[in-house]
Amino acid sequence: MDNESVANVSVTGVDLAGARTVVAVAEHMHELREAATHLQSLFETRQRGYFTPSEDEQVEHLWVSYHGSRAALLEIVQVIRNEVGKASRDQIGEFALAYAATVVLVDAARSLRDLFGKNDLVRRKLNEAFDDFRIPAGSFDEIQLSLTDPGNALQINNANSFFEQNQEYIIELAEDDEALDSVVEVILGLREATAIGKRKYLNARVRELGRSTRDRVLLGSLNKAIYAIQELGGRAVSLLSTSPDHVPSLPSEIAGQVLELLEPGDVLVTRKEHAITNYFLPGYWPHVAMYVGDEQVVESMKDGVLEREMASPFGNDSVAVIRPVLDAETIQLAIERARSHVGKPYDFDFDFTRADRLVCTEVVYRSYEGLGGMQFPLVRRAGRETVSAEDLLELALKQQNFVTVAVFCCELSDQLLHGEKMHEVLRKTMGLESNAADHKSA
Repeated sequence: MDNESVANVSVTGVDLAGARTVVAVAEHMHELREAATHLQSLFETRQRGYFTPSEDEQVEHLWVSYHGSRAALLEIVQVIRNEVGKASRDQIGEFALAYAATVVLVDAARSLRDLFGKNDLVRRKLNEAFDDFRIPAGSFDEIQLSLTDPGNALQINNANSFFEQNQEYIIELAEDDEALDSVVEVILGLREATAIGKRKYLNARVRELGRSTRDRVLLGSLNKAIYAIQELGGRAVSLLSTSPDHVPSLPSEIAGQVLELLEPGDVLVTRKEHAITNYFLPGYWPHVAMYVGDEQVVESMKDGVLEREMASPFGNDSVAVIRPVLDAETIQLAIERARSHVGKPYDFDFDFTRADRLVCTEVVYRSYEGLGGMQFPLVRRAGRETVSAEDLLELALKQQNFVTVAVFCCELSDQLLHGEKMHEVLRKTMGLESNAADHKSA
C-alpha cells in the first residue's frame, strides 16, 4: 500500500472518504424522512387524486435526492465488495463501512415504503420515469421488491450475525479510531431496521409479488434463512453499472497534456464510465473540479468539499477543460473564495440557496458569481434552481463567462482535442445541434 492510500484510511482500515459519506448520507436520509412525513401528512388531509404543480415538484425533488444519496452508498458497498469479499476480523474497517452503508439503505427504503407504499397517488408518481435523471419507470416498486429479495435477505442476515458476534471487539477498536467510531454510531442507531421476523418477511414478499405466486414463494428458497430484509444493492449495482470492476483513469499521456495546459482558475469537467454516480445527475458530463494551482483542485464530492491532488480529477475516463474570461487578479480572488468552502459537507439536497454545504458545480458558482460581471443563469431541475456541469460547458461553447480549452472523450477519440474538433465532441455528447455561432477558443 502506497503512502497516499495509507493517508486515506484510518488505523482500522476505514476509508475516510467513505466514512464521511456514510455519516453525511445518514443525516440527509433523516432529513428526507422528515420531509416525506410532512408531505404524507399534507396528502392525507386532501381529498383529491392529483398533485398541484408545487406538490409535484416536491415529490420529484424528494425522489431524485433519495436516489442520489442511495447511489453514493451503493458505490461504497460495490467497491468494498469487489475489494474485500467475505468479512473477517482482518477487514473490520471495510466490513463496518459497508454494513453501515447497508443499514442506512435499508432504513431509508423501509421508511419510504411505510410512508407511501399504500398511497396509490404517491406510488404512481414515484414509479414514473424521470428521464433527465435516468430514473426508470417502476423504480419505487423495484426498490421495494429488493427489500424482500431472498439473496439480499441472506446477505444482510450474514452481516447481522457477523456484527453481533464481533460487536464488543468492533466497539473496542472504535474507541481509538474516530472514523470507525462514526461508522459504528450509524450502525447502532439504525441496525434494527435490518431485522425482521421470518413470517413477516414472507408476508411482505407475498404482498409485493401478488397472491398468484404465494405457493411458489412458500415452497421455494425463501423458506430457508429469512430473518431479515435489506436493500443491499446487488441488484441495483448490476442495473446501474455495466462494468462494476472498471477502474476509471485518464491515460497517462492525456493526463500529462492536461496538466501542462492548466492555469489557475480553470474548471475540469469530468465523467466516469459505468459509474453508479453518473445516474441521478443531469447530462453526459456530471461533475466538475476547480483547479487552484500547484497541481491541486478544490472539489466537492460525496465526502465533502476538499482541496485534492490531481489524482482525483484524473481518476476519470473523460475530461473537458474550460477557462474563465477574467484577469489574473480576479481569478485569484475566485480561488480564495473556493478555498473558503473547504471543509463543508456535500449537499445531497442540491439547494443553491444555502452555502453551508455545496455540490460540485456550486463551488464554481460561488467562486465566480459576481466577479468581473459574471452571472450564472440558474436552471430549475426537480424543484431546485441549479447549475449543472453541462450548463457550464454550454456557457463556454457560447463564450459566456468561460472559453473552451480542450477535451478528451474516451468514447469518441484517443487524443486531447482542441478547437472545432473539441466543439464537435462536446456538442455530440451534450446532445446539442451544431451551431455556427460557436467559435473556436482562443
